[in-house]
Amino acid sequence: MTGEIDQMRKGTTTVAILKLLVDEEEPLHGYEIMRRLEARSQGYFSFKEGLIYPRLHRMERDGLLESRWLGEPGTRRRRVYTATEKGLRQLEVEMEQWKALRRGMSLLLGLEQAQS
Repeated sequence: MTGEIDQMRKGTTTVAILKLLVDEEEPLHGYEIMRRLEARSQGYFSFKEGLIYPRLHRMERDGLLESRWLGEPGTRRRRVYTATEKGLRQLEVEMEQWKALRRGMSLLLGLEQAQS
């Protein structure tokens, strides 16, 4: 079952990252994003560098995130990410889609009754 959950998580990583960055209201670096996502899921999901860093780079290329370096040259520097306006709009769309999917699945599985 872990493999199936990993596949589901991969399909939702973009929305999870955007939501985290919006909720935290501060730029975060990749490792911190991984740890906070794991904490939010109370350990249910595990996020690895091989998933997060390529996704962050893709999201930046797609204009959903922007990044900047923190720290002085010659010291340990960290690249931090924030959501762009395009990322905020994408999050809004994906959250509405997620709510619709959750509602539809709840109805389909009998977890919720249809309203008359």
